[in-house]
Amino acid sequence: MIKSVLISPIKRYLLTKKMFRVAKKVAQSKGKKLMVIGDPCSGNYFRFMSSMFPNCEHGDVTVDLYGCDDCNRMDINDVSSWKLFDDDTFVVMETGVLGFSKDVGAVLGQIKRVSGGDFFSAGGNRGLLWVRYLYKTYSNELIYSMDPFDSRKDVYYCGVKLGQNVSFYIKRNDSRVRFRIKF
Repeated sequence: MIKSVLISPIKRYLLTKKMFRVAKKVAQSKGKKLMVIGDPCSGNYFRFMSSMFPNCEHGDVTVDLYGCDDCNRMDINDVSSWKLFDDDTFVVMETGVLGFSKDVGAVLGQIKRVSGGDFFSAGGNRGLLWVRYLYKTYSNELIYSMDPFDSRKDVYYCGVKLGQNVSFYIKRNDSRVRFRIKF
């Protein structure tokens, strides 16, 4: 229970902070813009902490359907809205919003197109209680919890489907709950 409620969110917070710094540095070194998927002002589980201790900043472009005034309010599932962004012009930092993807492969394809392969994700919260029940306390629309991803070393983008039978999660490679997409 402690892992689901405390350790996983804190670990994800610290990893998001680290990955954001890396993504920002990669964007600067490659002369690309930084795209952040997920509003840094309000998106994490402990929202009251976001203003005092943000885990990342806005990018040159920040995408979030329910984001603040600085965000491009875009549904990541709307493939046509991705056409606003040119190929290979961004380094993309994702903060857990891909858990709302209705078609992870299609959204990931657009991220790969606009990033040219420069993609970072801190992933989602984990722990059996989170993936089975507690995710509903955040949003009933959350579908997946993603694994962290660093395009400099990772080849596959992976995650688990939320709300499934606990026994499926124990079998780490059960295709009923786990997906793996080559990036």
